[in-house]
Amino acid sequence: MEINLSNSWEHGSEFHWLPHRSQTKMSAPWGGKGALFGSGRDAFRALLLHSRAARDWRRLWVPSYFCQEVIASFLSTGIDVLVYPDGPEDSIPGFEQVDAKPGDALLIVNFFGLQTMRSIGWTDRSIVEIIEDHTHDPWSDWAWTSNADWCVASLRKVLPVPDGGVLWSPSDQPLPHTVPVSAERRYASLEKLTAMVLKSLYLEGQLVEKEVFRRLAISGESCIASGEISGMPEWTENLVHSFPVKLWRERRCSNHQVLYEALAGVPWLTLLLPEDNSGACPFSGILVFDSQECRTYVHERLIASRIYPAILWPLDEPVIDGIHQKYVDLSNRMLSIHCDMRYSEHEMEYIAAQIRKFGEEYYR
Repeated sequence: MEINLSNSWEHGSEFHWLPHRSQTKMSAPWGGKGALFGSGRDAFRALLLHSRAARDWRRLWVPSYFCQEVIASFLSTGIDVLVYPDGPEDSIPGFEQVDAKPGDALLIVNFFGLQTMRSIGWTDRSIVEIIEDHTHDPWSDWAWTSNADWCVASLRKVLPVPDGGVLWSPSDQPLPHTVPVSAERRYASLEKLTAMVLKSLYLEGQLVEKEVFRRLAISGESCIASGEISGMPEWTENLVHSFPVKLWRERRCSNHQVLYEALAGVPWLTLLLPEDNSGACPFSGILVFDSQECRTYVHERLIASRIYPAILWPLDEPVIDGIHQKYVDLSNRMLSIHCDMRYSEHEMEYIAAQIRKFGEEYYR
């Protein structure tokens, strides 16, 4: 296969600015009823603070396999956080281990866009209120047909925007009031947007040093992940509504299929697939290696080849107790390979060939 590996070519990491043909208006599961925030964490924190005051929430149940930095933001609201067994390899969540009491909320996650709607008929909905995290596929059939009390998505994970999160209620529950854009977040958003534009120029071969946009991106990301709850900057809202989401989502699905077919039959690797074909579109190629050592070797070789996978999520230093070792082991053996609209099918085939090559090197 032939692709143009210029001196500035790279795969993965954060989005660069993507020129696109604007559409008239993006349709979304939240319609015009979503509350827009500066990030997904802001949306979560706003909901938790609002519901602790208005609905007497005391405890939040979260899956064992989940981002610890996000859980730390939950804890900052003063709510108690407990875990129940669930992860991307589990076809049935361990809801039976949720000791539901009045004042409890339950977070259900569509891990990497691989899940379909989870049955929540296991408990009294008048006791436990349901939050769903649709970050990894906000336009899934599950998101469109959800009957949860609230849904949350971090939009910058799937769209080329510097920041942004949305909160909505499929069951028309009250939403917390949106807040103005804080000065800190406005600056951080502009830092990240600048980094995205500079990265785009870098990838085109322009005279932009990689360290320049990386420094801006890291600084902006750090500030977006901290500080007071903020609204969504107006430029992010404008951009979100202009994107050809349906086309980009279809590209992500087809790229994932190419990656899957190119890695089929590799004995030391499993690529996780959607539970079924009912409207699911994987967020990325979730590779599970047969050992942490093989994962580490392949990861290091990919980075040296300018291929930058993600590890979603490290669980070695959890901020809460109760995470079963099997989820820690899974996080130590996984890599997330980007397969979004930035890439062609030829590039996905090249990435798969590199993964095969480095894995075979490890086992020689």
